[in-house]
Amino acid sequence: MPPKSADSASLTTHQNYIRQSLKCMSGLLFGLYFVGALALMFMALHLNNTSREQTTFYVDKAVESRTLTLESTIGDYAFWGDAYTNMHVSVDIDWAFNRYNLGGAMYESFGYEGVFVIDANDNNIYSVINDVLSDSNSMSSWLGQSVDRLVQQARDLAVDEEVVSAVIALDGHPALIAAAAFTTGGDRNVEELPGSASVLLLVDRLDSDELIALGENYGISQLRIPTDTTDASKAPSITLETYSDMPIALRWDTPRPGSNMLLWFSPIFALGFLLFVYITRFNLRATLAAARKADRSHNESKRLQAELALRANHDSLTGLPNRSLLEERLRTACYEAQQGGIHLAVMLIDLDGFKPINDNFSHHLGDQVLVEVARRMLAIVRPGDTVARMGGDEFIVILPGVSDQHAVSAIAERLLKDIADPYLIDTINLRVTASLGIVMSNGHVEQPLQLIQQADSAMYQAKQEGRNNAFWFTEGLLHQASEITSLRNDLQKAIEEQSFELHYQPQIGSVGGKVVGAEALLRWTHPTRGSISPAAFIPVAETTGQIIPLTLWVLDTACRHLRQLADEGINLPCVAVNISSMHLLRANFIATIRAMLDKHGLQAGQLELEITESVLLNHADRALLTLQQLKEMGVNLVIDDFGVGFSSMNYLKVLPIDKIKIDRSFISGVDSNLQDAAICQGIISMAHHLNLRVTAEGVETQGQRELLAESECDYLQGYLFAKPLSFSDFRVFISRVNQTPA
Repeated sequence: MPPKSADSASLTTHQNYIRQSLKCMSGLLFGLYFVGALALMFMALHLNNTSREQTTFYVDKAVESRTLTLESTIGDYAFWGDAYTNMHVSVDIDWAFNRYNLGGAMYESFGYEGVFVIDANDNNIYSVINDVLSDSNSMSSWLGQSVDRLVQQARDLAVDEEVVSAVIALDGHPALIAAAAFTTGGDRNVEELPGSASVLLLVDRLDSDELIALGENYGISQLRIPTDTTDASKAPSITLETYSDMPIALRWDTPRPGSNMLLWFSPIFALGFLLFVYITRFNLRATLAAARKADRSHNESKRLQAELALRANHDSLTGLPNRSLLEERLRTACYEAQQGGIHLAVMLIDLDGFKPINDNFSHHLGDQVLVEVARRMLAIVRPGDTVARMGGDEFIVILPGVSDQHAVSAIAERLLKDIADPYLIDTINLRVTASLGIVMSNGHVEQPLQLIQQADSAMYQAKQEGRNNAFWFTEGLLHQASEITSLRNDLQKAIEEQSFELHYQPQIGSVGGKVVGAEALLRWTHPTRGSISPAAFIPVAETTGQIIPLTLWVLDTACRHLRQLADEGINLPCVAVNISSMHLLRANFIATIRAMLDKHGLQAGQLELEITESVLLNHADRALLTLQQLKEMGVNLVIDDFGVGFSSMNYLKVLPIDKIKIDRSFISGVDSNLQDAAICQGIISMAHHLNLRVTAEGVETQGQRELLAESECDYLQGYLFAKPLSFSDFRVFISRVNQTPA
């Protein structure tokens, strides 16, 4: 054989070097592949375990939340003076079942299948099962077990007004049962009787459909009782300890993100293995090709990481930045404004009337509206601006580097206009508007999030001023918010101390000039601020719910004064009390009115309840049912401020009313403005044709009185006759006017 040339030897040496390099590289790649596979499997197991732990937590939370709701509900009904009066010793079936106090409403409103009352002798004296009044002693047969120990625990806790609850097995399904002893609830008008208390029990049975629905509320799929032993042996599951020591297992389908990830990466690992074989068998060219493939795999991993980061910082529905990214961009905008000596603007946008879309159509349509709103907003703002979704139907816009308020106002007007345009979703034409709050800043704020709070205050003011408009934040709003907070606290103290006074403005018959009634008007003298107008504190009370105890005090005081007048031989046919829609819609409102009348020995016709047309804006069916029940009782119903609302004429056909009060804005010009006079005459004529009586409020001149009398208005009220009077002055006024010959 001829000797090898130097180039040939060099090539052989190079080839050997490549082979050795390939072996080392192959070994390294195999080791990396093996470690990567182990890491991926560990990650998959960790993700699956995390998902299982999260769903287990949410299942526990769902059952706990359902139990707390049951306990709260039974507490509301057991620790209630009226329930104590009608259910403690003996059961008033009419009060409990026929009037929906502890009957069908528990099933229809809350879905509680069982309502039972156990008396002091442990006898089942009242049973309602699935909205049906059942025979006594039907509880044990329906439950299939005794709950005497639970009843005794409820009695032991009666003095502390505490509730006991447990899980029981009912027809193979879990059921939540709560027990509470009846108490007066602190009602000073109800006498507490000696002896053991009767006990109220509520049963919430979780059948298959309810378990599924309960789970879905917390993002749990197919929450169920195990269908067989195989299903019961699988994870995840929890065991509910029951009252009868017969545990009940719950199963559900848990997401397996780790397994899904393994399935997703399997093709990549299979390809990697083929590349590994290819590298070990072929030459450097194959190695370079494998390197290029590895680069592509690395780029794909980077893309996935970027996608995960995008999801972590963006809203899943609209794709807009979420709260965490919004806060970061807001801090950056404030810093840049400080450094550059420029301004930024923050807008908070809340949709008006969005909730009815979800309620009346579907959440799917509501989601599509939110997506379209986000798209329209992005089309308006500048490239460097931020549009973020805070959650629900609330959005934030950050406008860095704005020159002046005019530029910001122009953007706000475009946003309001485009959001208000119709939305065609699934062939359904929908409309929403928006309320918008704006704040500008030079970036010098202690906490950038203060700008969002200030924009929120301005947005709330925009809603107060009619919605579908924009409002700029001012320091006055901060002062106003502080004033409202202070007023709310002082109002609560006044409610606790009952430091109010009731004044009365007489209502005069247009024929005869006698006092035919009076409107009860609440007055509050603050210890440091003096007299505070109801126009200032009533809206606050309606917002905070304090209007309920306020109205109860007014009703009780007005009825007490009316009783006192009757006992003194002073004839006052009726007294009128203003009622808010919030109080009217309370489940026990009818019982409250009946209790007030019974307490003071009054006839229903001696009480007038004044409502506004807004009572039908929300929960119209419930409001109409309540008004019809009041009408059947004989209570007089009056529409206050008639003529200033919308669709007023329509309400006259719907509401079971006795009287309307023409708003003072029409009365003030009735003797000088032909339009006001024509409107008043038309209202009076129309009302009389509908057999309704008419009161004109705000009568201040003799000319107004004469014209209203000529138009046959029934009753007159205003400063011409008397300002609102204290009870003692009002008593003197009635005696003087009604004893004066007509």
